[in-house]
Amino acid sequence: MGHKKRLTAVGCVLALAGTALVAGPTAAAPDTSETAARADTADTQALERSLTEAPSRDLQTPFEASNGANWTTVEEAQAFLEELDAGSERVALQQVGESVEGRPLNFVTVGSPAPESQEEVADGSMILFNCSIHGDEPSGREGCLQLARDLSTTKDPAWKRLLNKTTVGFTFINPDGWEADTRENADDVDINRDFLALATPEAQALATVMRDWNPDVLNDLHEFGPREFYDTQALILWPRNRNVDSTIHDLSERMVNNYTGAQIEANGMTSGIYGLLVKDGEPFQQVAGDHQARILRNYTGLKHITGQLTEAAQGPVTPEEENDPLLANRRAVDVQYSSAVGSLAMISENRTRLARQSVQAAERATQAGANQAGVVYFSGQDNMLPTTSDGAEPHPMCGYQLTEAQLAEVGSTLELHEIAWEENAEGAFVTMAQPGKTLIPLLLDERAEYGLTEATPLDDC
Repeated sequence: MGHKKRLTAVGCVLALAGTALVAGPTAAAPDTSETAARADTADTQALERSLTEAPSRDLQTPFEASNGANWTTVEEAQAFLEELDAGSERVALQQVGESVEGRPLNFVTVGSPAPESQEEVADGSMILFNCSIHGDEPSGREGCLQLARDLSTTKDPAWKRLLNKTTVGFTFINPDGWEADTRENADDVDINRDFLALATPEAQALATVMRDWNPDVLNDLHEFGPREFYDTQALILWPRNRNVDSTIHDLSERMVNNYTGAQIEANGMTSGIYGLLVKDGEPFQQVAGDHQARILRNYTGLKHITGQLTEAAQGPVTPEEENDPLLANRRAVDVQYSSAVGSLAMISENRTRLARQSVQAAERATQAGANQAGVVYFSGQDNMLPTTSDGAEPHPMCGYQLTEAQLAEVGSTLELHEIAWEENAEGAFVTMAQPGKTLIPLLLDERAEYGLTEATPLDDC
């Protein structure tokens, strides 16, 4: 197999392309089907009310029992989840790893009449909630604990039908940061910047869940600090990386605009697009929410999963919340719960399409890799083209050659990413003709911002 070092350049200019900057989830002009979906928020409001009336509400979290004064601790959450697991056939609690300090990394699945096995779920339908990857952002964890409980005993036929067809999963992957009230894990690493290197045990555990359980939808729950021009009660966003399959991107954006954002607003809270400062109803500067593949929101899309970020405002936004800090705490949890209900409505109404498009996106990536088609992007995002010659490759490689030393260094990480290789006399060949085509250059190319190693791109395979 011959190969050569690839030296290419492409002249790119700064431009708005693809998704327009919008001030909030209802600002984009929807098509007819999206209008219908938005009109159905009255139905999902009723479903949310029925869910919060589940019999298991007798089991309260410390946060609920204190009316928002006390956040649930790691130890209290462990006891709560164990009680849910013991008390409901619909709930399965398992450990998918250990944190740096040895705490269990919990993974909860809920289904009716009982959760399906990993093999059944991987071939079926699943939605996954990642519950507060940052330890000092507690509202997502609280929302997940309440939602898992309410799903475990709801008698509403609509919710039972959903649980019969779709498994709902919850991951709690930063207990050390939770215990210490820090953003990072115990090694002072931001886990949400580790989804390429997968150097932390926590990111490894979540990547393994995503690989083995094959979710169709993922909602990643966070908090943000409100300030001038960034002052809604919730902010939400889809994957922006330009390598994300266009259909997966559009489904993710639709979930943000027409399901989670609509549900949050239908419940009387304000929402907007994460990362955009807004003045007089118009966005004027993007300060966050970029293309980085190492962030879970973007990694989700690159794994052909319809996904989004949910951010609840941490602290008061309205005068009423200024006067009552506990109201702000409860509202933050309400944001997470409402967003979760919105994404559950998304998968309930679009279950077959979501599963089919995940499969077809993987097939499209494999075919594009085999044909050396499309463009590989190393920078830019869905509303901005790369601004440097190294930001894009218009003539994609057919694969990468790893040396033996490089394979020894990165092989186990490639396995977690579901990227295959074939060993050869020089080390190993990684073909672009596989579902991981969207990730491979971002891991192995010298132009990649957060790559694992600098492998040799091949023009002729």
